[in-house]
Amino acid sequence: MVPGRTYEALVAEGCDPASARARVVAGVALSVAERLGVELPPLALLSRWGPPVLPESLPTGGEASPALPGAFYEGLLDPAARRSGGAFYTPPALTRTVVGWALAAPATERPVVCDPAVGGGAFLLAAAEALAGGDRSRSEVVAEALVGVDIDPVAVAVTEAVLALWCGGAAVPRLAVADALALEPGGWPDRPHAVVGNPPFLNQLGRATARGRQQADALRRRFGAASGGYVDTAALFLVLGTQLVRPGGTVAMVMPASFLATRDARAARSAVLAEARLEGLWMPSIPVFDGASVRVCVPVLRREEVRSARLRLWRDVPPRLIAEVHVDADALASSPTWSPLLAGGAGVPDCELDGQGVLGEWCEVSADFRQQYYGLVPFMVDDPAGELHDDGRFPPLVTSGLVDPAACRWGRHPTRHHRCRWQAPRVDLARLEAESDLGPWARARLVPKVVVATQTRVVEAAVDVDGRWLPSTPLISVVAPPGRLWHAAAALLAPPVTAWALRHCGGTALSAGGLKLSAAQVRTLPAPRPGGDWDEAAVAVRRASAAGEERERRRLLLAAARASTRAYGVDDPSVEAWWQARLPHRR
Repeated sequence: MVPGRTYEALVAEGCDPASARARVVAGVALSVAERLGVELPPLALLSRWGPPVLPESLPTGGEASPALPGAFYEGLLDPAARRSGGAFYTPPALTRTVVGWALAAPATERPVVCDPAVGGGAFLLAAAEALAGGDRSRSEVVAEALVGVDIDPVAVAVTEAVLALWCGGAAVPRLAVADALALEPGGWPDRPHAVVGNPPFLNQLGRATARGRQQADALRRRFGAASGGYVDTAALFLVLGTQLVRPGGTVAMVMPASFLATRDARAARSAVLAEARLEGLWMPSIPVFDGASVRVCVPVLRREEVRSARLRLWRDVPPRLIAEVHVDADALASSPTWSPLLAGGAGVPDCELDGQGVLGEWCEVSADFRQQYYGLVPFMVDDPAGELHDDGRFPPLVTSGLVDPAACRWGRHPTRHHRCRWQAPRVDLARLEAESDLGPWARARLVPKVVVATQTRVVEAAVDVDGRWLPSTPLISVVAPPGRLWHAAAALLAPPVTAWALRHCGGTALSAGGLKLSAAQVRTLPAPRPGGDWDEAAVAVRRASAAGEERERRRLLLAAARASTRAYGVDDPSVEAWWQARLPHRR
């Protein structure tokens, strides 16, 4: 073993990154084996990529752990490789919890556990620890009870070493280097009783993680409609798990939270429920991965024919059981999202709205995209001193962070756009029209409208009466017929509409309990029945928008909320109280 070298030194000397990682982790594995008094069998990790290297930073004190090589391997992945591979180290407490759910009611006394994307072996190690004892020796657990694959040969070799260390070098698990999504259920060495794991999160809207055409075609042949659109690759691992697990078995996998509600994941959710029923769901309120802000969930599914059962809902870290609700699998399968499950567990009011039609029937709702967001950057100017008074030539650029309920804080509060801080951002419209193709888009947006923010706890909307604002992505623009602009705003700001949106569209925001509405979802928001209450709410929103003092604006906003709640036929005062508690607080 080569002593005292680092991964960075090996790469600097010309060793390719994968080989450098393998050699350093091999040195960690040999060090752990020596400290545990374990004689390792011949392993690919120890020979395939070159002589093992003992890293300089290897901890020398404390208890040697079989998990250390896997954790070290995950830590050596640079941020770019983590993003492109969707790989993030799963904390041991999380792996033990997920495995515990999967093995809570095994279909056999000698279950087989599978991880279709083993990474550094954290889940299979947790499964081994859960299965140890009784009439099964550690070597039998490793040799008979654990199955896994990974597309990365170094990850497979690391997992093999981790489990060999755990059983004292007496056995190696059944692992393969393969793309799990390319394998049919019959191509696996064993049909497992439990499928667990943290598959790669590969967002198809990101350039580094999007599937190529050839891969997309192969997945379409394998998974059909479930692989369509921009569905995250992680969702296909969950579909695979429900197809792979034996009848009566359980699947528990870490998923991006967006799986529960996005339109593109709907076919994958349907495919999952065609094979299994949902019996548990965990939605942590904070990120659980170091270095990644992505929110996650853990669905727990059992493959059996029972179509109606109790669903356990967990929240917080560590998981805390917050509710048990009755779920009909067929009704859930026909639902466009699983948002109602999240809303029910989070205490969102379930109120019936006595409305008439939807906003999209009489409003024009539009959203903008990357082209507009990045295309505006060369033409932005900051106007902190208020010297550019001509809004026609230099329209204010309004970002989502500047929009409050019935208020826009442009010019009074700084904002960020394209990683820069702005005091009062404007757009040079003459240059934009002369030097880019965004002129027609800008003119189409510079009309009277309501702008709707995203990533908020209530629906937040402000009215651009004179059509002076250019909305920055991801703001949504709602253009109403003449004389109905304030009515559109009153409907959007109504407390029952926020509750409805969370129950039908929740689960995709960056924060737990937040809203990230799309233009299509705004079009589907219910409209009140015409009448005096809606008119009263519209007048109150107009007055709130013109209020110069925050306390007065809030008083008028609450008056609008009471009137709009009545306009929807809701007479439960707790709905307004719940909504008021979620409002942003400004000085």
